Amino acid sequence: MIPERGGADPGARRREATDLYATVLEVVKRYHGGARITRVSYGAGMPVDRLRLLMERLLSLGLLQSEEVDGRPTYDITARGQEFLDTYWKMRGFVEGLDRLAHDESRRRSP
Repeated sequence: MIPERGGADPGARRREATDLYATVLEVVKRYHGGARITRVSYGAGMPVDRLRLLMERLLSLGLLQSEEVDGRPTYDITARGQEFLDTYWKMRGFVEGLDRLAHDESRRRSP
C-alpha cells in the first residue's frame, strides 16, 4: 500500500506527486471504466476539490481518459496509465530493496 501522510505512524511520510498519481490510477483501474469522482475520492483518501485538479493533470498527461455517462464524467485508465503504474511499482520495489540493504548495513556497523 502507498504510505499516507500520518499522525500516529512516526514512519509515515507525505505522499509525493507520483504516489498520488499511482493511488488515483489504482482506484480508477478497480472500476473498469466506471470510476466516478466521488468513488475515486473515497478510494484515494482525497477531498473532491483537490482530486479534480489531479484528475485534470492525469487526463492531460494521457494517463486517464474520460467519458460522459448519464451526464456525469466517468474515468478509465489508459494504456499509458497502466505503463506508468507498472514502472511505478517496479521502481518502488527497487527503492524499498535499497532501503532494506542500507538499513541492514547500518545495523551490522552498529556495536
